[in-house]
Amino acid sequence: MVVLTLCCLTLPFSASTAFAATNVTNNTYNNVSNANATIQNVTGTVKTVTNVNKSTQAIIQSTVKNTSSNVTKVNTSSVAKVNSSTSQVKSNSNLAAGSALTTFTSSEIDNAAARVQSFVVTNHRLPNYVTIDDQQITMSDFLELMSQSIVNDNLGVDVSVTLRNVGSLPNSSESIVSGNIYKAEYITLAKDILSYVNANGKLPNYETTSLGKISMQNLIYSFSKVLNFQGTDHRLPNYVSVVSWSSLNSSKTTGEGSSTTITTISSSVTAILNKIGEEEAKFADVQGVTYNGLDDAGVITHYGYGDCWADSSWLYDQLSAAKIQVRIMGYSNAPASSSWYRHAWVQIDIGNGWVDWNYAGYGSQHHGNGGGYTPKVLIDPGHAPAEIGSTGY
Repeated sequence: MVVLTLCCLTLPFSASTAFAATNVTNNTYNNVSNANATIQNVTGTVKTVTNVNKSTQAIIQSTVKNTSSNVTKVNTSSVAKVNSSTSQVKSNSNLAAGSALTTFTSSEIDNAAARVQSFVVTNHRLPNYVTIDDQQITMSDFLELMSQSIVNDNLGVDVSVTLRNVGSLPNSSESIVSGNIYKAEYITLAKDILSYVNANGKLPNYETTSLGKISMQNLIYSFSKVLNFQGTDHRLPNYVSVVSWSSLNSSKTTGEGSSTTITTISSSVTAILNKIGEEEAKFADVQGVTYNGLDDAGVITHYGYGDCWADSSWLYDQLSAAKIQVRIMGYSNAPASSSWYRHAWVQIDIGNGWVDWNYAGYGSQHHGNGGGYTPKVLIDPGHAPAEIGSTGY
């Protein structure tokens, strides 16, 4: 007499697959259920056979092998249908939402921010759009993307940000004084932008800061500087310098990507540079001097000498006042043991790209980029009066 018991053989269905495939036909599931029943019956036969001779066991095992093979084929086919239906469900869900989501990496946003900042410095206005991964992103949408990225960077989370349509830039009002907006505050501003967009589907007309009301145009420029710094130094800056948008926007241009016409300043630029250069050449290079606790242009103005920080700050402020594009440079990797450690100098751009200030040409007692280390920008154009110490350099 043959005694039979039953056991179950588990089919390779995951819970998520079964859940997602809501549109799979009942026939497909019935096929799988019938196949399971076949395995259960036959496998039960094998598992509980007792006192059966080897010949009988061989016959049963052969039957099970063939049956399991056939059922596996059925099951594989069924799973394929389930997976196919799952993909269709997901695809239909995206279509129902309007379109597939568009995302960008943090490095793509940082790169775009650098280009926006450069455009504003050159053209004194915002570009109409910035191109990211072959897509033209409007400035309003880019502000929302930058806000996401700043919040993520502060959390130390390197995740992609999602593009959302927030409409056109509002006709912003602004009432702001020049100064610095520190890290905690500009992170709060980024969060406020995201909260407002979530609630209203558009940007606010302005944001309130410790310096006054800042327009969306100025916030775009300010955030672009923050993320350009993040992309270069791999950390958020301690602060971002802010001036009124009207002062940044005071020089208009005629077209997309065009810059102030060089011929309008060529007759006077040489005289301006020579005057400033000859004055700077009088300042001796003296280390360790501060004025009112700062190592900035005040040292040069008050004492008539100072170190490279004071000299660079003085040049920066003078050239900025003369409407010459200027920035302060330093090194990213000069060792503390080097005499070039924390060295600073200035570069200018009068239409042919950034070049070092011609220290030797004017007989200056100070020096430019001579250390052989990797240069980095410490202070971009548009931030006079310069104060290198506040950059954390």
